[in-house]
Amino acid sequence: MCRKFWNMREILLTSIKNVKKVFAVMTFAIIINLTAVNHLELFPAILVGYVLAAFYIISTAARLSSVIGLTTEKAKRRMLIGLILRIAMISIVLFAGLKISEMIFFSMVTGFFTFYVIAHLGLIITSYKNSYHNNDDVNEK
Repeated sequence: MCRKFWNMREILLTSIKNVKKVFAVMTFAIIINLTAVNHLELFPAILVGYVLAAFYIISTAARLSSVIGLTTEKAKRRMLIGLILRIAMISIVLFAGLKISEMIFFSMVTGFFTFYVIAHLGLIITSYKNSYHNNDDVNEK
């Protein structure tokens, strides 16, 4: 067992603190690129993609926290239902963007994947920087 217990909220908040500058730089780069091609009106679609990715990550973390202590079968079932609901939500929103225009759709997808990749890199960095899981081999007496 881990010596120090971290809940999902603490892990997510720590990882966001680690990558908030990266988010700011990437968002600024996206704004510059959209301005350069005279399509700054697509920036709200990028933000919708950010929100979708944030919701996806937060709901995944919440679902992981909720399955702690369940049997394997119940945990698998709950995770599968959650995955289906999250994919359905993302599909509906992206399909609505596609119905509006292809540019909006691709802007939303760009925002989603930008946020998703940076957030997961933040989780990886948090995992390596913090010792909440690295002290398993220490003998406590």
